[in-house]
Amino acid sequence: MKNRYLFGLFLLMGLFLLGACSMITDEKGSVSETSNTKKNGAADKVKKNDKLYGELARNVASPEMLKHSEQFNQTIHFVAQVEGEPQQIESKDDTLNGEWYISVFLMRNRNTPMYLNLSAIKKENWPKNGDILRIKGTPIGYLYTSFNNERLNLLDVEAKTIETIEFQDEDVPANKIIETEQYKIELTNTDILSDTFEEPCLLIYYNFKNKGEFRAISPLKTYFTFSQKNEVLATTILSSDNEQLDSKALNRGALEAGEEMLYYEAFKLVDTTTPVNLSVYDDEYNRLNYVEISVKREEKKGDSI
Repeated sequence: MKNRYLFGLFLLMGLFLLGACSMITDEKGSVSETSNTKKNGAADKVKKNDKLYGELARNVASPEMLKHSEQFNQTIHFVAQVEGEPQQIESKDDTLNGEWYISVFLMRNRNTPMYLNLSAIKKENWPKNGDILRIKGTPIGYLYTSFNNERLNLLDVEAKTIETIEFQDEDVPANKIIETEQYKIELTNTDILSDTFEEPCLLIYYNFKNKGEFRAISPLKTYFTFSQKNEVLATTILSSDNEQLDSKALNRGALEAGEEMLYYEAFKLVDTTTPVNLSVYDDEYNRLNYVEISVKREEKKGDSI
C-alpha cells in the first residue's frame, strides 16, 4: 500500500513538472514567434519600398517606357523633394492649357526630376521650394520639355494629395559605418588632392558591400549628401594616372550581390578650412546618419576620418 502511495505521488510530481516545462516552452515559442513576425514584417516593408522606389526611379530615367510598368495609371504613395516653383506648361497640346506643374526629385535620382501636376491641389496648399512631400499620385505619361537647357522626357505624375513632411534629426547617430538592409558602407580614409582642374577636392575612400539581391551602384552616389557652408558639394574628376590614388579603389561600376569592394569619390571643396558635413538618408528622406569630416591638410597621406 505504501509503495502504491509513493508511486502515485511521483506520478503527480512528474505530470506537474511536464506541464510546467510545456508552459515555459510555449511562452518561449510565443516570444520567438512574435519577434520573428516583427522582424519579417520590417523586412517585408523594406523589400516593398525597395521595389516601389526602384521601379519609380526606372520610370523617371526612362519615362517613355512607362506603359510597360506596373505603375502606369496606378495610384502610388511615395516621398520626393521639391525643387523650384509651380509653373504653367506652355505647349502646343491644348490639353495642357491651364495645367500647373512643379519638379520633384527622388532620393535615388537627384539629377532627373519628375513633373508633378498640381492642378487637383488647392493653390493655398501648393508646396514651396525645398519641401519634402509625401505624395499620392498616378504616373500617367511623360512631357517632352526642357530642363537645365536640355530637351528631356520627364515623367508626368498627376497628384491626388500631397503632405509636407517635417523630420526631426535630434537622435541621428554619428558613425562612419552606415548599414541598412540593402548595403553597408564603411568610411575608411580621406585625403585632400587637386582635381583635373587644379582645384582642391576632398577624396573619400570607403568599403561598399552590396547586401541586396541584385547588382547595385554605390549608394554614396545617391543617398549620401556632402555639404560645406550649407552648399552641397558636387563630384569632380581626378586624373586616372594620379599617383596619390589608391590603385585598388574603384570609382565607377556596379557591384554584384553579396560582393564588397573598396571605392573612392572626389568632391569639389568650397574652401580648405571648413569641415564637410555628411548626411545619409533613406528613400523617404529620413536622415540615418551624420558625420563631420575635417578637411585640414596633413602631411600623412590618407587621413583617418
